[in-house]
Amino acid sequence: AASHKEEAARRGITIDVSGDESLETNGEAEQIQTALAKLVENAIIYSPDGASVNMTAKPDEDGERVVIRVLDRGIGIADKEQGRVFERFYRVDKSRSKQIGGTGLGLSIVKHGAMFHHARVSLESEPNKGTTVRVTF
Repeated sequence: AASHKEEAARRGITIDVSGDESLETNGEAEQIQTALAKLVENAIIYSPDGASVNMTAKPDEDGERVVIRVLDRGIGIADKEQGRVFERFYRVDKSRSKQIGGTGLGLSIVKHGAMFHHARVSLESEPNKGTTVRVTF
């Protein structure tokens, strides 16, 4: 969305999108776009000024599925929180909720969009190093 690009530009965050443009997956385009936009939005929100966010689209090892990966170098998520971040309204850093804004629905939207498409969502994160979310269609 344009507002995310504006926020990224204002904070000096670069967004790098790469991958195989010939990849295709079946599904509801608007729902997939919304889920991917939420991943990028979260990456921007939780990244420090001047950071970079990377989004890639590649085939999996077997060439049978499409893997979309969004990587940031932001605040990260502690191990004990990682299992809950896809719950509706769950916020990792409640003390920053008003400052950051949002509803706590972003990753819940991603999860439900993935489930609708029989896709898998996985997350790897380390506090103060960043987060990688993969959606495998």
